[in-house]
Amino acid sequence: MVADISRRRFLQAVSLTPLAAALPRWMMAEALASDGAQPFVFFDPHQAGVVREATARLIPGPQDDPLEAGHPGAREANVVRYIDVLLGAFSFATPRIHAGGPYSDRNGSDEDYMARFVSLSAFQERSWRKRLADLQRQYAAGIEALDKAAGGDFTRANHDTQDRVLAKAGPFLNVLFQHAIEGFLSVPEYGGNAGGVGWKEISFHGDSQPLGYSAKQVSESDGLDPAVPDAISAALMEHLDLALIEMISTRRGVR
Repeated sequence: MVADISRRRFLQAVSLTPLAAALPRWMMAEALASDGAQPFVFFDPHQAGVVREATARLIPGPQDDPLEAGHPGAREANVVRYIDVLLGAFSFATPRIHAGGPYSDRNGSDEDYMARFVSLSAFQERSWRKRLADLQRQYAAGIEALDKAAGGDFTRANHDTQDRVLAKAGPFLNVLFQHAIEGFLSVPEYGGNAGGVGWKEISFHGDSQPLGYSAKQVSESDGLDPAVPDAISAALMEHLDLALIEMISTRRGVR
């Protein structure tokens, strides 16, 4: 049943169900320029390439599957940069952990206050250093394992091979998927969702402050978006691993 969910519907479900609410927003960090001009802060070029190609198989875009024409994926959202700066958050004078506020410059403000990151307390710094050190180890080992299973270089393997390798990646697959969704749907200040492509894909217009909504927009609203069907929500919550494996193995996309 899970494999029959379309790609767009799957992403909408992930963004609206309790699973999305449970995704740790504190694991989002500001990315650098989305055009790739800036150097990576944690990954070396090959590691970045593996993560880019792996997350593009989880959320494929038009470059990854011709059936996804018009639907951006992890590659277009620059998910790899989001993950890189998350893992290298302490490479910056102010760790790229908690974005400030109260709002961005997307709706009336003359400055993006969310681009300023907040200093950590001593306890927060100790906790975050330990958390990120564990994630760094997982990525280093996971990338090495993907390369080995793909015959030496995951980035040079064909899509079918990449899908088979990812389907057998164990716990690292869940880490990649979680971060791919975070990077695809988070506010752009945290690095992913480049150009708001993730929001556009799920028909979300983005943050509305400081101007908020006009009286006309409120009066013409069609109300809240419909709730995700219980069956889809339950499938995502109870069979996430199965959903990932089937998505990868069959390469079915959301329409």
